[in-house]
Amino acid sequence: MKRNFYLIAPVRRTAVVLACALPVWATAAPAPAAPTLHVRPVADVPVSGRVTGPDGTGLPGVTVLVRGTTVGTSTNSEGVFSLNVPEGSTLVFSFVGFTTQSAAVTSGGTINVTLQEDTQKLSEVVVVGYGTQQRGSVTGAVSSVSARDIASQPVADATQALQGRAAGVTVTSNGGAPGGAAGTSVRVRGITSAGNNNPLFVVDGFPMPEGGENQLNAISPNDIESIDILKDASATAIYGVRAANGVVIITTKRGKAGVTTMNVDAYRGVQQVWRQLDLLTAKEYAVINNENRIAAGEPIVVPRLRNPEALGEGTNWQDELFRQAAIQNYSLSATGGSEKARFSVSGSYFQQDGTIIGSQFERFTLRANGDVQVNKMLKFGNSISLTNLSDRQITTNSGEYGQVQQAIRIPAIIPLFRPDGYYYEPRGQQDNFIEENPIVAATLANQKFTRNRALTTFFVELEPLKGLRFRTNVGADFIFDNFNGFRPGIPELRIGSETYTTRYTQATAGASAVASYAPSYLIENTLTYDKLFADKHQVTLLVGQSAQEFNFSNVQAYRTGYLNNDLQVINSGPVNSQLANAGTINAPIHLASYFSRLNYEFAGKYLFSAIARLDGSDSFGVFGFFPGVSAGWRISEEEFLKGNRLISNLKVRAGYGRVGNPNNAGRFAALYAVNSGIQYPFGTAGSIQQGAAPTRLANTDLRWENNNQGNFGIDVGFLDNRFEATIDLYNRTSPNLIAPVPVSLVSGTFEPVNRNAASAYNRGIDFSLTSRNVQGSGPALNWSTTLNVSAYKTQLEKLGVGDPYNGLGGLSGTIVRYDEGQPFGSFFGFVADGLFQTPEDVRNHAVQQTGTAPGDIRFKDLNNDGRINADDRTFIGDPNPRLTYGISNNVSWKGFDLNVFLQGSQGNQIYNQNRYILESALYGNSNGSSRVLGRWTGPGTSNDVPRAI
Repeated sequence: MKRNFYLIAPVRRTAVVLACALPVWATAAPAPAAPTLHVRPVADVPVSGRVTGPDGTGLPGVTVLVRGTTVGTSTNSEGVFSLNVPEGSTLVFSFVGFTTQSAAVTSGGTINVTLQEDTQKLSEVVVVGYGTQQRGSVTGAVSSVSARDIASQPVADATQALQGRAAGVTVTSNGGAPGGAAGTSVRVRGITSAGNNNPLFVVDGFPMPEGGENQLNAISPNDIESIDILKDASATAIYGVRAANGVVIITTKRGKAGVTTMNVDAYRGVQQVWRQLDLLTAKEYAVINNENRIAAGEPIVVPRLRNPEALGEGTNWQDELFRQAAIQNYSLSATGGSEKARFSVSGSYFQQDGTIIGSQFERFTLRANGDVQVNKMLKFGNSISLTNLSDRQITTNSGEYGQVQQAIRIPAIIPLFRPDGYYYEPRGQQDNFIEENPIVAATLANQKFTRNRALTTFFVELEPLKGLRFRTNVGADFIFDNFNGFRPGIPELRIGSETYTTRYTQATAGASAVASYAPSYLIENTLTYDKLFADKHQVTLLVGQSAQEFNFSNVQAYRTGYLNNDLQVINSGPVNSQLANAGTINAPIHLASYFSRLNYEFAGKYLFSAIARLDGSDSFGVFGFFPGVSAGWRISEEEFLKGNRLISNLKVRAGYGRVGNPNNAGRFAALYAVNSGIQYPFGTAGSIQQGAAPTRLANTDLRWENNNQGNFGIDVGFLDNRFEATIDLYNRTSPNLIAPVPVSLVSGTFEPVNRNAASAYNRGIDFSLTSRNVQGSGPALNWSTTLNVSAYKTQLEKLGVGDPYNGLGGLSGTIVRYDEGQPFGSFFGFVADGLFQTPEDVRNHAVQQTGTAPGDIRFKDLNNDGRINADDRTFIGDPNPRLTYGISNNVSWKGFDLNVFLQGSQGNQIYNQNRYILESALYGNSNGSSRVLGRWTGPGTSNDVPRAI
């Protein structure tokens, strides 16, 4: 039998405590020279306490172990623990995401411990596509945004939470529609193409189909664990032909072993338009309108305009259109599990009213993620996401004329309602304005868009040998869209001899319905070998195969002749053969891929990564090869710098690779185009017949656009990483951009042919800095600051055999033009040179147009031919920012958090279409801004706002 004792003996004035197991037996008598031993049996003492986080709240599920043993317990829901332990032992407290702490047990009693978040451990794993890496081993340019940063902002679309959070990533909301329904534009390191510049989104390993710029508004931001942005080709090459614009990898939350938590997240708020435009009142409108008519020699056709003083303020259409809008979100989630099985389930409800009346967004999401470790060799898991979203849409009638622009264009002299309570509709000569009432457009039609989406992936992972893993991942994304619109009938109104008949006056109502289905499927097989040789050589080899299919189909139906406005569904209306019902079934798009990646690390100092991917697309009929290579040197691990407290981390990185962009070629753009609707004189009588003819030549050499990218980066940390900074320099060249090339008319066709004729470059710098200004423990004050700054320059170098071509157009004609030596998206137009002040100014200037007079805009004669015409247009602005930045301050104290976040851009020009619209009050009948009150009325009165005529 053995019994435990402590033996204490003095040795050279130092007390040494020895733990041992001594056998007990009987002896005749002790030896005379034996030393005296003081023997004390070990006693168990009760210990209890509470484990809290930095904010002072109790942490449930913290593991409490006696060091060197398996004796222990875990904290309850309040962070409280109790157990009996040997006196003099040491307790070790550990919890996922927090630094491990220990405490000595000198006697029974209470031990309270505060665990600090381990920010290094929370961010040390980076998702790099088909796997993860330790951040210290990453050699490419990768930015990460945590769940905390995402959840700190009340946004519907998780991509909006990236704004200003990652260097080199620019996020722009394409409109103010609630729920991000207007789309969110994400640009990784600017643009290098005149067409599609959207990054590839990957959600839980599933590469999403190209769906415009609202990819993620079907995902609740509360479900996201992290977002990793792969920015340079040495990192993105693992996704090959779809990676030229960067890759955004979204990882949703999963369960953690030994920790079971439930979270409730709720917020409710109010939004409003922060500023209204300063527009003309009814009186001011009458003054300006009368003036421009008199100057043109035209009569004042609206009688009430003859007495401006009697009109007063009139209708404030912005007040009628805009409103305070509610936004609310409720999310409930549960995560937990054991080493064998882990789970994460969540449900959320998000609702946002638009600041424009009549608009609303609503979303329900349900997500379930699970992982099961069957045995040492076999593991499987799944991710299931179900979404239902609905968007009550407001009507736009054409192009730029949406409700906001109509609200600022409609004159204040027009009332909101007509005498019978229906909305008033402007009428030509009676109102001097014939466009629609914006409130009618926003509220009259019942239009609703609904999307049901199911995104699911399932994986099985087999590890027959330690370090060797085979994984199969299958997934499907089902998108069901429905649009239903109903236009009610409105009776005409007759008052005396006057009849109110407007564009919306109709005896019967009409309806439309569109249903679409867009499924996509994925299957991937990967084999990963990960092994450390001789304690210094870390090798990770990945080989894999991927196949993906994308489909789309829809049907469209229209009805009219409804007898009333009660049954607002498509099948309640009579069939009208004159209404063209339609449908579309697109041929599937297939993508077949083979890829590999080798990561090598020597002694934690020298890093190397090589990627190769082979992509084949049936849109082109050929395979493309996309390589990437990068290397890094962790200088801080060298002996001459290791342990240096000032420079706690220093790593240099360099990489190069090639990736592709298939989205700008267009489906079947390599084939001949034959169009119907061509008219021919046919027969002896020469009568006109409808037919078809080739309109575009084939180009079987058409390929996807390529990007060749080089990147050099430095990661540095100071004072035990209290200050961390990253800087990246990059150069992207696009040698085969697609541009339209004109054809000879003798070919019998007239459409330009898309060819890989152009080339461009994009060069820039990304910089990020994190400073932990105040680091407290427990509920003490903590304050950190993160700064992101980016700058780039992009230019279209050559068009090859292509001609300069126009891009975005506006109300005034061409806005954007693409030409050699110009940045992408450059604004193109005339150059204004003030106003003509005197008749002599007009006579001494190049001829502009008939009737040019003092007070008109003077345009520069750039080619000095004495005339102002289309040849005098030039490039007048660059929409690309010189600098984008974001700065975030996070402060926590006693359970309270404060986040102050600023972001912006500098150095870019903006096309202000509002000025074009609102200053047209000087020569038209729409309303204008108060700026037109400072119009030119004589020499020297203005050199900026022209005369009213």
